[in-house]
Amino acid sequence: MDRFGPDGVLITSFSRAAAAELAGRDLPVSHDRIGTLHSHCWHALNGPQIAEANVAEWNKDNPELPITPAKKGKTNAEDSGDESETDQRGDELLQELNRHRGMMMPAAARFLWTDSLRDFEKRWTEYKLANGLTDFADLIENCLRDVPFAPRRPSVIFADEAQDLNKMQLTLVRKWGERANFFVVAGDDDQTIYAFTGATPEAMLDPEIPDDHKIILKQSYRVPRQVHGFAEALIHKVTRRQAKEYFPRPVDGEVKRLRRDNYLLTELDILKTAVEHLECGQSVMFLASCAYMLQSLVAVLRKNGVPFHNPYRRNNGFWNPLRVGKRTSTAGRVLALLVGHPDFGDGHRAWTNDDLALWAEVLRSKGVLRTGVKTAKLKTGVGADAVSMKRLDELFDPEALESMVAAWEGTYRDLLSWWRERLNTDIKKRAVFPALIAEKRGPQALAETPRAIVGTIHSVKGGEADVVYLFPDLSQAGAAQYASMGAARDAAIRQFYVGATRTREKLYLCSSVGKAIKL
Repeated sequence: MDRFGPDGVLITSFSRAAAAELAGRDLPVSHDRIGTLHSHCWHALNGPQIAEANVAEWNKDNPELPITPAKKGKTNAEDSGDESETDQRGDELLQELNRHRGMMMPAAARFLWTDSLRDFEKRWTEYKLANGLTDFADLIENCLRDVPFAPRRPSVIFADEAQDLNKMQLTLVRKWGERANFFVVAGDDDQTIYAFTGATPEAMLDPEIPDDHKIILKQSYRVPRQVHGFAEALIHKVTRRQAKEYFPRPVDGEVKRLRRDNYLLTELDILKTAVEHLECGQSVMFLASCAYMLQSLVAVLRKNGVPFHNPYRRNNGFWNPLRVGKRTSTAGRVLALLVGHPDFGDGHRAWTNDDLALWAEVLRSKGVLRTGVKTAKLKTGVGADAVSMKRLDELFDPEALESMVAAWEGTYRDLLSWWRERLNTDIKKRAVFPALIAEKRGPQALAETPRAIVGTIHSVKGGEADVVYLFPDLSQAGAAQYASMGAARDAAIRQFYVGATRTREKLYLCSSVGKAIKL
């Protein structure tokens, strides 16, 4: 990199999370030279309007085929087709269309498509043309056809997470790589789990790379011996892979089977052992192949006041109910209330006007606030200055203020109960979970990043935890794949291999409810 300078290197990665991580490593590469392949293509094509971010008219004209709008500026399709999270018909058909395009299937193969997919392709293509839009697959296809060099003609191209790229994406990367001085492809075919985008191990392994051009990283810094042995036995069941040897982390670790606990029965050993691990300061990850399999677990965690999140899918509110770090979240309001109580612990301080506005603006008016006091008046004194008793007296009904002072003089739980009893109806339900966490684990638990992670295997790829609970169940489509032979079955095996290898210390293999992979 020193030889070619910070602008002479281009680094591309499949996921935005991995690209962000690379950008944060203080590499001697300009930040605008690190990004997803889609984002590099978007810049190479002078920033076209993305179809998936502009679907309002489509959804209006095609109500039976709604498409979930991508965020404005999003230039990657990594989340757009996780089968566990997609439930709109338009999303399903767009995912299937992009998979076929990504695999570069010949036009003659279209006779194998369903009538609904052919109809969708026709309508989607017409919609894009009429509105001057480019979809995610177009970004790759147009660059493959029209852009011979990577943006700004880099001397070095480094393609990370190559196993997640489909055939069309890898074809583009290789085309650009042929025109660079140095071209490096980094990936692990054993972790090819984005089949819904058209990614296959063959796309990475073919054409064959000469042995003297291969470098295999032989040391794992995550997976302990027992988990390594389990994962190796599992991945050797696939029909084709790059032979490789790698060594586990030099600690034993543990693999344990839970005979009675499944994704519907999570309040038995799963909750008990998970809480024990969390209280010891360990991180815990709950993984399933599909999001619906985590609903019972999430309900149990909420019922028992166990904080959880998914840092790899922050936009998924079901997996991130606390929105840690967002002040206007309900958890942020509870913290703003309790920080002023002496029982808060480290960080305790007098309420500021900012704090007051946060926790008071969600209170009902009748019987709590003085006549004429509205949310706007609560915010007139916003700032870091400490709240005075005079200010409280101006805002609160005398009886409500008296009861609040009495609650404040008790425990922080008394103050929290006072607040919850006077909440607006629309926020009462949202306050149950953060309030329960504060009651059971102390206010500080709301200020900390949760150590429990909930998600699908796809959602946490690249992540890790000290302890992993792996549910072996398969969706109906996944079970059909697993019942097949060859590539379809291999895809299911690779998915659970990735799940198991998120483990740093202990892997729990849960029992199944229905059809499941044999672990």
